[in-house]
Amino acid sequence: MAVTVCVPTHRGRLRHVSELLASLLIAARVADVPVEIIVVDDSPEPEFQALRRRCIRLGVRHLRGPRSVSAKRNLAVRAASHDLLLFVDSDCVATPELIAGHLDALAGAPADVAGVAGATVWSGERTPLWQVLDFSRLYQNAVDVAARYTQVGWATTSNLCVRRDVFTRLGGFDEGAFTVVGGEDVDLGVRACDRGYRWLTCARAAVLHQRDSAGRWSQVLAKQFTYGRADVFLCSRHRHRRTWRANPVTTSLMIMMFAVAGVRVGLPLWTLLAGAVPVLAALLRTGPQPVRRWGGALVDLAFDAGITFEAVRQRRPALAVRTFVYADDREFRPRRAATRA
Repeated sequence: MAVTVCVPTHRGRLRHVSELLASLLIAARVADVPVEIIVVDDSPEPEFQALRRRCIRLGVRHLRGPRSVSAKRNLAVRAASHDLLLFVDSDCVATPELIAGHLDALAGAPADVAGVAGATVWSGERTPLWQVLDFSRLYQNAVDVAARYTQVGWATTSNLCVRRDVFTRLGGFDEGAFTVVGGEDVDLGVRACDRGYRWLTCARAAVLHQRDSAGRWSQVLAKQFTYGRADVFLCSRHRHRRTWRANPVTTSLMIMMFAVAGVRVGLPLWTLLAGAVPVLAALLRTGPQPVRRWGGALVDLAFDAGITFEAVRQRRPALAVRTFVYADDREFRPRRAATRA
């Protein structure tokens, strides 16, 4: 079985992509099957040409692509020569067993298996920022699905292997997402499950996700805000997989609006402070290491702010108090349950 590895990249990832390509070449030798690597890049000059020269030296295809990550991946698939597609993010490093693990997991798999979610393991220094992120309920919860489940309903494209015929039937990644990146991998997984396919996992097929690709608070908060906007995209596309939720950012804004109206008819100014209550309640988590807990809560609030912003931008305010249901017991099978059986 031959494999095409699809890697989308962008500005500022030259070092990361170089490290990834070197590791993928090692994984290809270990797998001992035909492997092609396609990098789709929208970096500006001269960074684009620098990466192109590196790709040429390594025998890797390097294509100029659009800004949207969905469109980049679809472009790589259209250029692919092989029937097994492996999507890896540009800020990851492949372990030697990455490709061989995916191939073994798919060997003999029934036709209803769309593909395999490999393991994504955080790598690099645990800076003070990353110590705070340990207290976020949202930031890291999608990367360890291969360790927690034997089967999933979707997985991140940091490490996802897909059968090309299934990918084609699904129509590829949705290029109509509200954001440049975010939600397109969840959407692909859900559409596959809705059509009767399954996603297996393989902890052996692992990549190391480099922490330094998100080393600043601004990067982390911007990413979470974008993922919140992507949540609205997912709720719009999959009405049957959304649920009501008291979004603290939306609730605070609604209270503030009523308070402003109240002040205009004579209520005291301090009533405006009521608008801060839901956000403060979300921020002030109790327990050990309170400062880090509050930092983790702030990261999660950025996700809620993204939902609120995108719901208003789409003129669909009802979606500001809804969220996508990411985990479903019918599709996500915990490893411990499989062990007991």
